[in-house]
Amino acid sequence: MRKVKIFKLFMLLPLSLILGLMASCVKSDDIEQPQLSVSDKDLKFANQIGETIVTVNTNCKEWIATTPKSWMHLTKNGNEIAVKVDANTTGAERNGYILVDGGLAVEKISVTQSAADISLEVANGVVVLPQVGGTTTVDVNVEGTLYELAQNETPSWLQIVKKKHALKFISKPNYDSNERSIKLTLSYAGKSSEVVVKQPGVSTFILACNPGTPFSLHKMMDFEYRRGSILKEYGGPDVGNGLYEESYIFKTSSPLFKEVFYVHDTQYFTPTRIFTRSLVKEGVDAVRSQAFQDFVKANGYERDSKDTNHYVNQNELITMDVDVMERNNSVVLFFYQMHVQDRDYATFNSLDLGPLELLNKTDKKITAVEDYETAKNSEEVTRQVSRNREIEAVVYKTTDPLVVSRTYFFYTRGGDSPAPADKIGSVEQYSLSISQPNLGLWQHGREWFITREFDKLLTSNNFEFVGYNGKHHVYARRSDYLTLAISGGKFSDVNNGQPVMQLSVLYKPTVFAGSKQATMEKVEQMLKKHNTGK
Repeated sequence: MRKVKIFKLFMLLPLSLILGLMASCVKSDDIEQPQLSVSDKDLKFANQIGETIVTVNTNCKEWIATTPKSWMHLTKNGNEIAVKVDANTTGAERNGYILVDGGLAVEKISVTQSAADISLEVANGVVVLPQVGGTTTVDVNVEGTLYELAQNETPSWLQIVKKKHALKFISKPNYDSNERSIKLTLSYAGKSSEVVVKQPGVSTFILACNPGTPFSLHKMMDFEYRRGSILKEYGGPDVGNGLYEESYIFKTSSPLFKEVFYVHDTQYFTPTRIFTRSLVKEGVDAVRSQAFQDFVKANGYERDSKDTNHYVNQNELITMDVDVMERNNSVVLFFYQMHVQDRDYATFNSLDLGPLELLNKTDKKITAVEDYETAKNSEEVTRQVSRNREIEAVVYKTTDPLVVSRTYFFYTRGGDSPAPADKIGSVEQYSLSISQPNLGLWQHGREWFITREFDKLLTSNNFEFVGYNGKHHVYARRSDYLTLAISGGKFSDVNNGQPVMQLSVLYKPTVFAGSKQATMEKVEQMLKKHNTGK
């Protein structure tokens, strides 16, 4: 970390390096003043693990962010810096800074991490104490240096110690199933504000929080800590091997749902999997009880009238799927972020699912496919053949600017699920690669989501949403079990490497049978993939 001033730095640096720094901020054909600014120059964290995002605006071609403090960790992603801090166990406030350096333009960001558990903005008026009890220190952010504290009651489970700029709460564990609370009044500068102090009890049921996008480590940790959860296991990313997922497993106070899992992608700062589970029959019985319905409703979840295992929380922008697995007396609650579509999208005028007349027909083999594509003036680009010389897949490049390629997969002998004798050589499924993915999908981070316009078109054609596994959105029709698996992405040998929407079409008679999670796993297993580069 440099500690000399800029003019001293110029005296120390060789001319070639100075010119290199200047070049990073100056256009070759037009001299302009180097500029660099940041979205926040004063970062504040509580004493727990925390994370925030700082946006950098600059005309410098290259810039770096550094800090001398080992308890701060910086990750550059485009024009953003992810700032993470370790838990502050020193018992005292600590300070540091971040230098964002573009060569001739520099910004300094001050970073403060409190020794307190919570930084209370009095106007918000809520303090949540952990279910397990203990000591919780709260910074009181008021304009003046003095404030008055008034308690309407003095409960046996809570002791409050008033300090100059903080409050210390010493609470006993709450083993009751009900939340307990008291109200305080803080007065300062002639103003009075009411503060509610809450402590959750032991809950039979567990709901996960929505950690937001970008993924807020502080929000997740604070939420679980407040309700008495303990971090049981951490799994870090392995960026060197292309693995960006980071996982946190908490042990909860629930007697049935004993663990809750959070997994997020550190490359795109988005959650990928959030769930809790019960592995005993009592858990299955519990989610079928009226008490569970009352609990989720009290926490903002509304039950879907069409899919009674699906719940939506519009306030928290999160959904929950209840997946009961009868065979092993277990139940999993899956939580998914609700992503608000960023804008309206034009979709297809009508639903064209491609050559359905070739799909799953005993009298339509490879010659029927070849005749169809020849009539369309398509060009065969790849043919995949098995060891016993059976055709497994054929890829065609089309002359259609919209559906740029079609890939056919054929029934073959052998394998875990041998094809019926009359189906061998027939088309088991096919995939359409569509060059304008926004006709049906919109992108958020690394994920692609169905547009509401395309969803409306699908449902108007009697398709129902089956599920989403982080890659494929599956829709199916009850009348004939026609199943669609829809995804977005880039492929090196499709559409010149530009993004496409892939629409895989197949028949699956059991698509509506069993649990949603089991169905998604079976559909994923059925989806055949040609070995293209991605």
